Amino acid sequence: MSWNVKKEEAVEIVSYEERKKAIRQQIKERMANDKQHLLLGIVGLPKTGKSGTAMDCRTEEEKKAGMKVLILDLDDGCTATWNSSWRDENIEIYVPNVLKTDGSWDWEQTFHNCHAWLEYANECVEQGNVKAVILDGVDKVNEGSSDVLREALVKSNNKGQSIIHDIDSIKVQPLDWKIRNRVYNRILNPFIALKTNRILITHLKPIYENINVPTPVGFEPDWHKSTPQRLLQILTVSKIKRADKTLYRAVLDDCKTNPSLVGKSWNVFEVSKTDNKWIGIEEFKNGDFK
Repeated sequence: MSWNVKKEEAVEIVSYEERKKAIRQQIKERMANDKQHLLLGIVGLPKTGKSGTAMDCRTEEEKKAGMKVLILDLDDGCTATWNSSWRDENIEIYVPNVLKTDGSWDWEQTFHNCHAWLEYANECVEQGNVKAVILDGVDKVNEGSSDVLREALVKSNNKGQSIIHDIDSIKVQPLDWKIRNRVYNRILNPFIALKTNRILITHLKPIYENINVPTPVGFEPDWHKSTPQRLLQILTVSKIKRADKTLYRAVLDDCKTNPSLVGKSWNVFEVSKTDNKWIGIEEFKNGDFK
């Protein structure tokens, strides 16, 4: 009788002094990053100025110096905003989206594209000329992660050309959602780890009460529930219509780096019959919200 014994892989021994040195270095870097770099969430209903507010993150001096803004645009709406108001070759927009022949999202290829962009963005950041990176469409990452989970749970029972696919009706067990969370975090973790200003944009979704007759009672950001606790600042933008003009207003709802500023609002854009005026947020352009 013989036994196959698997040889254990050699484990590298790291001394206490080496670990202590690494701990001190990480603490130093993290404190510097939290002080110098924004980790901002921008939320709002469609067409309220979310993308425009994010793009306007550079001072005039930084624009003249050629500082870059890198955008991963799963929402596929930044190009129109850029084309109408922010035409600047140093604002780079990449849309990673891939569709299947039946019109559904190919999330596997889309997320592969996102991972490649994250590596590219990290290379650009290391070169030292990036003011901010923007992830526009966190709700799409959340949606795609859920679809990836459903596809993983579906067995190979092809329904041919049916418009109703297996993933449309699959039932997900509570513990299976951990797979969705891992897929979601494989996008967010490396994005948040980038050593520059990071901006995450998502839509607001309605909150309903009454199961039998669903009634909308408010709105909440459309992202995974764990996302807000990871952010340092959260900005909500909205559109306010008045008799003579329309105001696009931003309100700082959360700010770990400067709690005294919570609740402050800015009119970032004003539209009237005679004039359109973009104002922006100076504290945001300066990168500190102070």
